[in-house]
Amino acid sequence: LAGMLIANGHVDASSCPDGGLESELTASICGLQQAIDEVVIWQNQFDQDIVQAARDTGVPAQLLKNVFSRESQFWPGIYSSYKEAGFGQLTEKGADTVLLWNPSFFSQFCPLVLYQDRCQLGFGNISETEQAMLRGALVNRVNAACPECPAGIDLTQAQFSIRVFAEGMVGNCEQTGRIISNITGQAPGTLTSYVDLWRLTLLNYNAGPGCLLKAVQRTVNAREPLDWAHISARLEPVCQSAIDYVEDISTALS
Repeated sequence: LAGMLIANGHVDASSCPDGGLESELTASICGLQQAIDEVVIWQNQFDQDIVQAARDTGVPAQLLKNVFSRESQFWPGIYSSYKEAGFGQLTEKGADTVLLWNPSFFSQFCPLVLYQDRCQLGFGNISETEQAMLRGALVNRVNAACPECPAGIDLTQAQFSIRVFAEGMVGNCEQTGRIISNITGQAPGTLTSYVDLWRLTLLNYNAGPGCLLKAVQRTVNAREPLDWAHISARLEPVCQSAIDYVEDISTALS
């Protein structure tokens, strides 16, 4: 974050021998010292939007802020290619999840891109071309890169990306719950704690539903409790990198 604030002219680090930058995207030690006050101000200016998104969607505010810190360090405009955009670094795969698993959000967003009669069919029933248009439009909408804006960031777009990411977490939560209920035939909340359900949602978001499904199935087959400790221990090797991700983000929820 310090590096981007310096590179985009929001922080003056000209007094540093290296101009405050160690590389194109990262600050040097001197640059970080020059930028630290603005870093704190920058990342906290979005707190109200995060809290409002949490109230509107039910996703814990601290979870959202922790994800934004890890994914983008609160700089939503690094990737001008739109492959990953916004505070949560939304990809087309992530856009697919929110559009498919969060029908309420789909019904609000779809008419901005397609005719209402197509939107009424639901995301899963429109053509692949239309699905691709919606995914691309959503990723585009959360990219806050704006060369002509102060600090190179469109704050309105940045704020919109907070709500989109929260809605995406709702979609991941719905998918996680469906996986558990399909395997066990029971409501997820009767088998797993509130905090662990969010941990599993983060796992689904980071590693994908395939990793979660296989780990839950193995845990059930072993007749073990459906909690984070047992399910994470059943993850396939290719999925285990998500353990550090989930535990880092969910620490404040415990």
